[in-house]
Amino acid sequence: MAFNEKLHWASFLALIAAFGWYFLSYPYQIIDTPAGVAAVAGMLVPVTIIIVVVMTATAVFLAIRSPKDANMKGDERERNFHIRGTHLAYYPLVIGMWGNMIAMFYRLSVAEHLNLLIATIVVAELIRVGSQLYYYRRGY
Repeated sequence: MAFNEKLHWASFLALIAAFGWYFLSYPYQIIDTPAGVAAVAGMLVPVTIIIVVVMTATAVFLAIRSPKDANMKGDERERNFHIRGTHLAYYPLVIGMWGNMIAMFYRLSVAEHLNLLIATIVVAELIRVGSQLYYYRRGY
């Protein structure tokens, strides 16, 4: 498994774990109150810390374990995976943003808008990283 593929696996699992916790434990009963916005802000702190710690620890561990792979430049195949993954993530991101703009007319609370925006970005990022993992596994 390539160094970047291992980092992508760590990213994919960290995103699922951190934002899975966020969306499953969010106090939806207070979403229409000012406390709902504070909950969004407060819960994003541990989510950010989880993702940063997991990615940093993984990168350091893998770099120590195989320093040659860590310093190697990505080849054309890996650049192609990145481009294709980014291309695939663009569409759900645009659709999600249009959905967010349409949702503005339904008088959602600020916290509901924030959660909708976060969900849009997380889905797009999971599609980007997931498709890159798929391309690594398929080999093209």
